[in-house]
Amino acid sequence: MMSNYKASEQEQRKAEDIRRQYIPHRDNKMEQLQKVDNKVKTPGRIAACILGVIGVLVMGAGMSMIMVWDVMTTGLALSIPGMVAALLAYPLYALITNSRKKKYADEIMRLSDSLVNE
Repeated sequence: MMSNYKASEQEQRKAEDIRRQYIPHRDNKMEQLQKVDNKVKTPGRIAACILGVIGVLVMGAGMSMIMVWDVMTTGLALSIPGMVAALLAYPLYALITNSRKKKYADEIMRLSDSLVNE
């Protein structure tokens, strides 16, 4: 028994989207390049964010001690190191990222050359 049902264009697109989920995925060169680029940048971002957030929280705790409880020496003892930690977040990011750029430079250049020269 045959049906006379004709799928609309929207239904055909949805069926194709579902079908793509079951086809084995192979990375293309652009996806590989993006993955390597993320490998280079992500560790530095994570470390810098952690250091920056900790530094800001410590600095904020020290500033609160100064403004709310009038504990100047302890507040300064917390605020100044917290500020230094927050200020060191970007240099930490740059240090980690630059070392990883050196490590993955050959692979990134190879992938980008093959994309540009296609």
